[in-house]
Amino acid sequence: MPAISDVTDLQNMNNDLAGTYWLANDIDAAITSTWNGGAGFIPIGQGAPYFTGSLDSKGYVISDLFINRPATDYIGLFGVITTGAVLKDVVLTDVDITGDDFVGGLVGYDFGTSTTISGCHTTGSVEGIDDNVGGLIGGEGSTGLSISDSYSTATITAGVGGGFIGGFIGWLAANGVIAGCYATGNITAGGFRLGGFAGQIWDAGSTLAISKCYAAGNVESTSPFNEVGGFAGYVRETGTTTINDCYARGSAIGDERIGGFVGYLLGGTIEDCYSTGAPSGSADVGGFCGLNGDTITDCFWDTETAGTAVSDGGTGKTTSQMQRKSTFTDAGWDFIIIWAINGITNAGYPFFWTMPPEPPPDAPRRTVAVQDKITLESIRNVEMAAGGRFYINEEGKAVYKSRYARNL
Repeated sequence: MPAISDVTDLQNMNNDLAGTYWLANDIDAAITSTWNGGAGFIPIGQGAPYFTGSLDSKGYVISDLFINRPATDYIGLFGVITTGAVLKDVVLTDVDITGDDFVGGLVGYDFGTSTTISGCHTTGSVEGIDDNVGGLIGGEGSTGLSISDSYSTATITAGVGGGFIGGFIGWLAANGVIAGCYATGNITAGGFRLGGFAGQIWDAGSTLAISKCYAAGNVESTSPFNEVGGFAGYVRETGTTTINDCYARGSAIGDERIGGFVGYLLGGTIEDCYSTGAPSGSADVGGFCGLNGDTITDCFWDTETAGTAVSDGGTGKTTSQMQRKSTFTDAGWDFIIIWAINGITNAGYPFFWTMPPEPPPDAPRRTVAVQDKITLESIRNVEMAAGGRFYINEEGKAVYKSRYARNL
């Protein structure tokens, strides 16, 4: 049964956890809210031998998946995936998922060797009663990991005393690469180590690289625990962890060790990153980092939107400076391949050339203006009928110059 045509076929993937599957059409999973006495869908590979196969959605969507198992671990469309598993372009919209420990919109727990997740995303709500909760993945412990071009906009909630809660991934202790991913969902939890992208990053002696990722959701801990960050709550290196070319736009609220980008950097390197959100707490509160025990290089935070000029690492800049290309290029940031800035997109802050930010979930969609459709370089080459040139400069201002002026 490699072709999945309906939600029953999807559930029956549990009968062959090493199979190669693809979607034949969109799948409406709303009926799962009535399954199993209200407990809903049974996660694929929740128990051994776990899922080692592949699923390719082929551009189709799974909607309204329902799981309500608050006393059960390893909850998501996939409970556990392991060695060799491949998930490609799996899109889950309007999920309603509740579990205990290791809870994610797509995967509860990923471990083993050489797992691949690409082009996947989730929307809706994810709730965990205990630890390790993420919009896309609850917990990640794979070696040879590859996660790319994936995101979550799901709203995240977790119980009192639980920890490792993230908008994209809750607990991350892996060897591999995460690139081109983001999370925009808000997080409210009664626990510790919360982050807009990842709750806890602990590389456990491995090599982990996170690049070109961002978080835009607000993060709030409602109990007197520690480590909350706009991007990551807690980062600890025992091998090699690098976070480079990433940003955070949401607020971070908690008790101690609270940062606009990272709450507590115990070990690891953060380079060429920025934050704009407001951190709030009782101790060790910083615009970029709450408490720093390692290396932060060429990173910035907006002192005006953060409401503080204090940080244990990074350099504070005004909003005007944060929306100026030279602030970043003077620090060696790559605005040829990685970063872009045009004064319009991302509220004027830097964004990624290949991954423009999505509007906030509650923002109305609008007709895209001309300047949003074409790049800055294209605008600079538009010759106006009046015989001059119109372009957007590095500060996002519209400029018109005569065609006869030099150095256009």
